[in-house]
Amino acid sequence: MPMVPARRSPPFPRSILTALVFVGACQASEPPGEGDRAGGGVMEEVAPDPVTQIVESSIERHGGPLFESSRIGFTFRGARFEVERVGGRFRHSRRYADSHGRSVVEVMDNDGTRKEVDGAAVPLGPDERAATELAVNSVVYFAFLPFRLGDPAVRLRSLGAAEVHGAPYEKVEVTFHREGGGVDWDDRFVYWIHADDHTLDYLAHRYHRDGGGIRFRRAVNRRENGGLLVQDYENYRPVGEVADIADLDRRFEAGDLELLSLIELEEVEVAPIAPRGGNAEASLDSTDARLRDMLLG
Repeated sequence: MPMVPARRSPPFPRSILTALVFVGACQASEPPGEGDRAGGGVMEEVAPDPVTQIVESSIERHGGPLFESSRIGFTFRGARFEVERVGGRFRHSRRYADSHGRSVVEVMDNDGTRKEVDGAAVPLGPDERAATELAVNSVVYFAFLPFRLGDPAVRLRSLGAAEVHGAPYEKVEVTFHREGGGVDWDDRFVYWIHADDHTLDYLAHRYHRDGGGIRFRRAVNRRENGGLLVQDYENYRPVGEVADIADLDRRFEAGDLELLSLIELEEVEVAPIAPRGGNAEASLDSTDARLRDMLLG
């Protein structure tokens, strides 16, 4: 799962992403004609490849560009998360009470990663910063799939059509480029996207952190909130060895997976952010006071 690096811009807009993904796929294309080389012709727009279209259709189905221009709040396992993304700016934060009852606020944004305990800034060493970024970003990443499947570090590969309990799916593998892919760049995912509804219904994940493991998730309790599709997940692990996580749909149908937990987003609030006068950055900056109120209560 790729992390949002500190002091780095968030993902490119999808129009730029489509070009990046297509060029990165190293697919052969026709050379420009004589008129194009002379500057007198018009280059044809290259359509995205089919697997990119599948993912983009799913992103659109789940809310499309709204995720990149909204303020989102939700509670997960006792911690309150706030997500703001607009005009190339982002701010992800988590607020919770630690084991001593102190109020802890952790913030990731374009300017870096910060932590406060009872209102006082806490210096973060490299390991502490990485742990904070993982704790905040991993929840946001999984909570709002498939939106992050549009990140430039993502590599997409179609695994073909599939059926799960009689429903048609497109099976998509996701891996990551090492550059920009975060500390877990070598993780592997498989996503089952409904062929007709374009919803993300299942995912499988092979990870290497903390000794490694495999998980399979089924989307449940899907609901619309502020224009976004929000969903919870049943979280499973396989019984016995797994050669390929792409086969976990068969194991799920056979009842050969163990239910570990229910991953639930509670008290979800979604509010679009409208840029003022076309200046999206100024619009996000203008929410600073309100965000502090939400975080510090």
